[in-house]
Amino acid sequence: MAIYCENCFCIYCEDNYCILKNISLNIQGSCEECIYIPIPEKECDLLKKRLRKIYLEE
Repeated sequence: MAIYCENCFCIYCEDNYCILKNISLNIQGSCEECIYIPIPEKECDLLKKRLRKIYLEE
């Protein structure tokens, strides 16, 4: 059975499911195997500004 995952920044998340067969959860229920895609800070800041502009205009 596939494990549902909403963490689109994890390298193991594909089509909202974890591609790993087994995972471990920490005390908060977060996946211990999660590896985040590195996004440069400047790029992340730019994307945040763009999204805030979209959401704040509504």
